[in-house]
Amino acid sequence: MNISSTLWIGSDLTDAEYGELALQLVGREDLSLLPNMLVLAERHPDFWPTEQGQAVLAGMLGTLVDTLDAGDVAGPLAAIQACPASIAEQAYNLLLLAFFPKGAGNPADLDDAAILALALLLGASGRGKSVAAFLGSVKAGRVESYFAPKAKMIASHFAPAETAEKFKPKLIIWDLDDTLWTGTLADGDDPVLNETRAGFVRALNTHGIVSAICSKNDHAAARARLEAMGMWDQFVFPRIAFVPKGAVVKAMIEDMQLRPANTLFIDDNPHNLREVADSVPGIRTLDATSPECDAFLAQMAADHAHIDKNRIADYRVLETRIAERQDNELSDEAFLIQSGIHATFTDRMDNLEFADRMEELVNRSNQLNYTQSRIEPGTLRDRIQDIDHYETLSAFVWDKYGYYGLVGVAVYAFRTRTLEHFAFSCRIMHMGVEDAMIRHLAERGYSLDATQFRKPLPPQSAKAITTLPYADTKVRARILSEEAPRDWSKVQLRIMADCQSGAFHHYSRHRDAIDFDNAPRVFSLPQMLTGETEGQHFPRYLVYTAASDYVDWRWKTLSLVTDLDIFKRSVAAFEEMVVKGDHKILLFLPPQDLPVEMFELHVGCDSQRSHAIHPALNDIWREVAKRHPNHFTLIELADMLAPDELVHAHHYVPSALKRMAGAIDDWFETETATD
Repeated sequence: MNISSTLWIGSDLTDAEYGELALQLVGREDLSLLPNMLVLAERHPDFWPTEQGQAVLAGMLGTLVDTLDAGDVAGPLAAIQACPASIAEQAYNLLLLAFFPKGAGNPADLDDAAILALALLLGASGRGKSVAAFLGSVKAGRVESYFAPKAKMIASHFAPAETAEKFKPKLIIWDLDDTLWTGTLADGDDPVLNETRAGFVRALNTHGIVSAICSKNDHAAARARLEAMGMWDQFVFPRIAFVPKGAVVKAMIEDMQLRPANTLFIDDNPHNLREVADSVPGIRTLDATSPECDAFLAQMAADHAHIDKNRIADYRVLETRIAERQDNELSDEAFLIQSGIHATFTDRMDNLEFADRMEELVNRSNQLNYTQSRIEPGTLRDRIQDIDHYETLSAFVWDKYGYYGLVGVAVYAFRTRTLEHFAFSCRIMHMGVEDAMIRHLAERGYSLDATQFRKPLPPQSAKAITTLPYADTKVRARILSEEAPRDWSKVQLRIMADCQSGAFHHYSRHRDAIDFDNAPRVFSLPQMLTGETEGQHFPRYLVYTAASDYVDWRWKTLSLVTDLDIFKRSVAAFEEMVVKGDHKILLFLPPQDLPVEMFELHVGCDSQRSHAIHPALNDIWREVAKRHPNHFTLIELADMLAPDELVHAHHYVPSALKRMAGAIDDWFETETATD
């Protein structure tokens, strides 16, 4: 069986197939191949304890130690990033067993490469805080100039983030008695709501920080009191029972698919505060009786006042899913299948509508940010519009429980085959959306290399997800109704510029009046002869970039190449539709007198032929405009755009697209004013 560097990504392998391929990989003793084996290791948990699995681990360890022995630390660090913590733990124990088969021994007696390998595996197993101490305990007697730089590099890699890093709250878990209200309900008190803190709960809800409850009380009595106070609906995931709080808080955070580092726990009882801090490492606790409590919450509200986002509905959906799964005692796979999960993916210029939300998702995502990347706010639009170098994807997901919205982002530089961003919302954790996104990229011809992921991919596959095309009218209408509501009855103008259409809509002054194309939701000239225009909506005002149909592949259903006779027949049919329908059309003609290399329009394009045919095709349209000046307005892009604004003869840089959008607006305003 041949090995491909993309074989594991988006594939469904049995344990036997995975084992055979893993053995081949480690047999090559090439460290750069290890991420391909490790990135999906968690999908095969039953494989690793087997004899074959242990042999694979042994082979991996041998390559790791040999590479470190040769003085390379960067390579092992890069390779181990893809290793799940559970597999790293097994490898760590296996390596110790190899060195100390009797179960006792002093790691300080091992050579440098063995020590560094143990440190790497210690960090990868989730014990990053212990790496520096471990390396420090075994450094005595070693050659400082050789060991110290390598040890420092590994320790720095696994060092925890600075404790002074600004707290980024997503969840506040509140106690009730003498915290949210004054008094102890179970003791027969008549609690009085702390209006200041109730105000913090309401305000923070509107700024994207949700509140939950963990209280030792009778659930029914506490709920009744909160409802009477008008506060019950302000909380999600209420956990009210006479049980220890440590385990409850830990389970709450896991159920809500958040991290302890983004959680604040507020309680008046020192015992509860210590118990939760010990049970949930990384959580921030706050004493409700301290004078700093309200000041801290006030500052938090002020710091997040610019965020206009209420996430309560998102967590209500999650609550419903968890409750139904627990009630029915379903397995992971059975629960996902019965959930009716649907996904759709938007690409290219369609994503201009969602650019801000995409940036926010990547910059907020930690657990499910598989490239561990960030986006400079305001820069993603350039990537979206650079369709000659980048593929941008957004994932939208819904199921029978509710709508999850924009939950995934991928940015892929296909010329350099670099995955720049691959991040998801924790709301879809364990659904398999990551796998669905990978498969969608593969269907578009972009196979991902496992080395580009800086975190292991989750074990869930996409088998429970039904993927629907965004070009489907109902799917697109649903997404836009949720994400960018508009009155479609106001649409007067359609922009037919294929993959650049969305940029003209984005820059327009008349966005509410415009609908726009984006492949495969497009008009193309051959459709005038094939009948594919039936069912398409053509409002009175149309914008058409003629260059969209100056490429041979557009005509493949009618001819191998762009045939002038077929082209003329298609133009004649379009001309008739425009005149009979009393349409007004703004027609952009591409430059024709450019260097021949500017006509290398796509992979496999015959630039010489393309260069030669452009003048003839432009002339056909010029004649049409002369015959019908009341219906056709021509803009010659050769007169409008500078050479440095051209990516090639058909694609233009954002500044050019913006000026073209301005010309569209001016034309539209003139035409509508005179009608």
